[in-house]
Amino acid sequence: MRKLLILTSLFTGHGHKSVADALSERLSAYDDLEVRAIDGFALMNKLEQYMAEYTYGPITRMPGKAWEWNFAAGQTFKKPVTHAVASMIKARLLALLAEFQPDAILSVHPMFLGAVLEVMAEAGLKIPLIAHEVDLVDIADYWFDSRIDWVLAPSKEAYDCTLAHGVDPKKVMQVGFPVRSRFIDVPVPAPHEGNVITVMSGAEGSGMVYAVTRVLLKHTDARINVICGRNKKLRKRLRKAFKRKYRGRLNPMGFVEDIQNVMAASDALVMRASPNTAMEAVALRVPVILFGQLAGQELHNPDLLMAHGLARYCPEPKQLPGCVKALFADGGAEIEAMRAAQRAYAPIDAAAETAKLLNDLIKPLNGEAK
Repeated sequence: MRKLLILTSLFTGHGHKSVADALSERLSAYDDLEVRAIDGFALMNKLEQYMAEYTYGPITRMPGKAWEWNFAAGQTFKKPVTHAVASMIKARLLALLAEFQPDAILSVHPMFLGAVLEVMAEAGLKIPLIAHEVDLVDIADYWFDSRIDWVLAPSKEAYDCTLAHGVDPKKVMQVGFPVRSRFIDVPVPAPHEGNVITVMSGAEGSGMVYAVTRVLLKHTDARINVICGRNKKLRKRLRKAFKRKYRGRLNPMGFVEDIQNVMAASDALVMRASPNTAMEAVALRVPVILFGQLAGQELHNPDLLMAHGLARYCPEPKQLPGCVKALFADGGAEIEAMRAAQRAYAPIDAAAETAKLLNDLIKPLNGEAK
């Protein structure tokens, strides 16, 4: 039995977990491959995990440039941060490797790559390490280390960025962006009266969600779902401000387990340019209007999505009513064009294709001798 260890994260957004889940689902088709996915931050002690992982949500919800500064600081201090993470995860990681004995390690979170390599080098271990990038264009420096065995880039732009950072082309493979199976071939819901728009901004409900909701309620006739995720304060604020005035039109929601059904039942998604959510929308063939992006790893996502015809971009909330009107104009001609572009961009199940690639990569590592 071959074994693959996947390192992900549960509370630095939801994209890392979604990618790990998508790949784990498809890898389950290989009977001779055992997969174990864990939150890499859980290898730290409780206080270290809290400081490293649970602060992500509050920082991304802060106004101004809080996340931009945090991202820049992380890039600047890559070496000391990597060394610190290695020391935090060392004991539990070595115990896990001794117990599970994986034939390969796949990380879908950049924070663990250099740290895992550092721990293994100190312990004299050589377990192949695979990096699966989860960003579309702006790939952070933490993803790059010459000791990584293979790098999977989920877009042409990510592939080009990886090569531009000097990574050996022999180690880099372009793949599609993996989405969970429940976002593929979702039944088309029955038609409904009026337009339904779903506002999304990641699992933390970060960014301009309040301002976006306010302008859509005031200047359109659409019913508005707002996915607040883990941001309970945002959900409470929306209810207090708008529930009575726009009775029947506003539906603020928390963390939604069947989010694919909410998205599929929407006439349009108004969202932050999160790569995971954007690619789930592409898989569902739902029109997208972008209102912003996190600094750093999401900076140029709107450019990519617009270049491929996958979304409109309205960075100012006041622009949104006009964008919505244009999207639904001319009998929905722009909607149909966007759906055609989505079908062309992601015509296959990328997660299944990547699972096959991973299976083929891992197969020779076990060998007859083990």
